[in-house]
Amino acid sequence: MEMTDAAKLLFFSGAASMLFSTFLGFLMLVPMQPWGRQLLRGMNFKQFGAAHLDWLMLGLMQGLAGGLVTVFAIAPEPLAVWAMVFGGWLNPLAYVFRAFGVNAFAFEGGATQRLAAALGLGSSLAIAYGWVSILAVCWAAW
Repeated sequence: MEMTDAAKLLFFSGAASMLFSTFLGFLMLVPMQPWGRQLLRGMNFKQFGAAHLDWLMLGLMQGLAGGLVTVFAIAPEPLAVWAMVFGGWLNPLAYVFRAFGVNAFAFEGGATQRLAAALGLGSSLAIAYGWVSILAVCWAAW
């Protein structure tokens, strides 16, 4: 993956994450409407707020990684770039699972909870791997 391809993917994915979070923000207005309270009964809707902020922050994270790729004129390994994108999109799902009553932050319980927790762990490890890999290449290019 060339430097420009990596930067383009990271910038685009980060911007798409920001747009997705914006639409999620509109969805978060539903329970505040008189007609919306009945639609979402039994759901922990505050967890969508956490997911909303997480997608914003991880979108910015991807943009920053794209900026590093551009400024340092590096060509990071494709796995590191895709790990950042994978982690940036899937990591906030832990909050979405929690909104529906599945605690994705604890590796216990039934198969759904364990799968959700494994997804959260995997996405966190992907983000960490992406950062370590990209920063190591930046350090070497400095």
